[in-house]
Amino acid sequence: MHYPIAIEPETKTTAFGVVVPDLPGCFSAGDDLDEALAGAEEAAAAWIDATLDAGRAVPAASSLE
Repeated sequence: MHYPIAIEPETKTTAFGVVVPDLPGCFSAGDDLDEALAGAEEAAAAWIDATLDAGRAVPAASSLE
């Protein structure tokens, strides 16, 4: 399943940020975009595992629209 993400660009004082809107509270950050994306993939996997372990349903991925 592929979830859409929102990428927050870096600034002089912050790192890149990545949010997975379909998974509440799931986000990552990194000093470069690759690091932020890899962290987001790990965070999403952990979010899904924790949700399944708690016996809750994992939300379907929304469309890009």
